[in-house]
This record gives sequence, structure tokens and C-alpha cells, in this order.
Amino acid sequence: MAELAFETFRAALETTRGTAIGTPTHLLNFESKLTPNVTRYRPTEQRGSLALNYRSLDTQKNSAWESKGDADVRLLPFLLNMAVAPVSSGSTPGTAATAKLWTFVRNVLADDIKSATVWWGDPALNQLTTDFVMLDELTIENDASGDSAATLEAKGMGGFPSKVAAPVATTAVAGATLPGQLIQCWIDTSSAIGTTAVTGRVIKAKHTIRTGVAYKYVATGPGTAAVPASLDYTLVGREKIAACTTELKIELIDFTQYDLWAAGTSLKVRVRHNGAFIETASTIDYFNYLEVDTYGPAVALDWDDNAGTNRALNLTIDATYDATLASDLRVAVQNASATL
Repeated sequence: MAELAFETFRAALETTRGTAIGTPTHLLNFESKLTPNVTRYRPTEQRGSLALNYRSLDTQKNSAWESKGDADVRLLPFLLNMAVAPVSSGSTPGTAATAKLWTFVRNVLADDIKSATVWWGDPALNQLTTDFVMLDELTIENDASGDSAATLEAKGMGGFPSKVAAPVATTAVAGATLPGQLIQCWIDTSSAIGTTAVTGRVIKAKHTIRTGVAYKYVATGPGTAAVPASLDYTLVGREKIAACTTELKIELIDFTQYDLWAAGTSLKVRVRHNGAFIETASTIDYFNYLEVDTYGPAVALDWDDNAGTNRALNLTIDATYDATLASDLRVAVQNASATL
């Protein structure tokens, strides 16, 4: 029988979309599922009978996948290749020796996000595998008032899976998680992003990154008797979309952030989710972190509270194109890994 405790979700980024990779490169240590989907067409018939269905025919196939767990900086670059931009290695920031900085800037002029091949299930009972796996949405949430660290949820689609013997086990890796009380935030207007710190009031931050992937089915012919047509989608497209929505919960110590919203001021918002210390180099301390830059005015405001005693406000910023960045989204990860 399939044991939940033994299930794994393994993956490898594809060189060419829809061309399967033979061996996984990463064990994504998230709680995950790969769910096959079949669209079965049933003709409407009038046969002089109360029976509704007489025949059925499969017309489309795909799979849905979802993962959730800690936003681990060692694994985030893999998902950000699928969510934002293809980056295969980290650079060395400043005077660092061990720390590596991975910078993902969305390309608004081309479709270059990566697809993946995945394997899922209890290895003792075979696994389901599929290719052309795309990511639709990646959500990262962190709460300084909570008792956990930053979490992520990812979801998307893939081709219809096949059943295979489990591949050779991939080593699990663990980087650093990101406690909510270590969040830093900057909100700038005219100055460069990352200049004006917002201190002593940020309670919670949530980022929803969307890819705008559209799945397309085109005619491919019947295949052969031995290998009939797969009925999977064979192409994807990308729609115009706000690449990221950042939501901030801020204690109402004064009306500074409220006034920015009321005036419709265009904002440059940087949220850094910090984790464990990596090294000190030339008096500079380097930490593990996830950093999300979002540009644009706050489009929504809502009242909230902090611990049931103090007023707080929720600000929502939808990604807007920034001429200096030449994009509407930048995400950075600092960790101690030079390669994926």
C-alpha cells in the first residue's frame, strides 16, 4: 500500500519544454500531490430510454500539482526558475566568500520561465511521472506574530502522468527557514528602492507570484495503434498579468503608510525575509534571505488589528512596470549554494 510518510516529490528542470528529463535532480521536501485529470465526453442521445449515458470518449488529459511547506532558501531558486526567470547559478555578493546571491528579474518581453519533469508517490509502489510541468502561482507568507517561519504554496499543471519504477533516490537538502520576526521592509517613493526602512510596525507580509501560463490543446493526429495520441496540451502561452501582489499588515503607529495610499503615491516596496547567519566578510554580515521587490501604488487598504488590542492596516500592492528595473518584479535569494 502507499504510505503517506514515504511519499516524495522529485523534479528536474527541463532544457526543452515538454522533453522529459530521465533522472530527478532535486527532492522538493514539501507536502505535495500530483493529480491526473481526464475530460470524458458523453454524447447527448435520445434512445427512448431513461438512461442518460451510453458512451464516453476521452478528449483531454493533464495533471494538477500542488506543494506546500517551508520557504527554504536552498530550494526556492528551483521554484523561482519556474515562476520568475531562468537562473542557473548564484553570484558572490560584495566581499562574501561563502554567500551566494540569486537574482531573478521577470522578462516582460519574452517567455523564458522553465518547465520541469516530476516524480511523485511512495517509491515502494512505483511513482507517477510527467513532463511539461508548469507553475501557475507561488505564494509566500510570513507572520511576525505567529509561531512558525515563512511558508510557501505552489501550484500548476503538467501532462498526464505515467506509472514508473521510482528513480534512484535524490538526496534531500535543507537550507534555512525564515522566521517572521526577522522581516525587514523598505517603502520608498522618490529615492532608490531599499533606502527608507519601515521599522517597528510590520506584522505580516505575503507575496503572490503569478506566471499567467495558458495551456493550449492543438490537433496532433491519431498517433499509432501502439502509441495513440496523448491528448495532453502541447503548447503554452503567457497572458498579461500583474506578476506579483504584495500584501503588508502594518501596525497603525502613525498615518505615514495610510497617507501614501490615500494620495495614490507610486511605491517601491522591498520586503526581505531573513534567516540564519552565513558569514562575516570584511565586517559585513551575510545572512540567508528571500527578498521581493514590488513597484506601484497601494491599490487596496483594509483595517485590521494587532493581537486584538491595536489598530493595523493591510496594504495591497500590485506589481507595476518600473523603468529602472525594466520589469515589474525582482526576487532575490541569498544562501550558501553556488548552483541549483
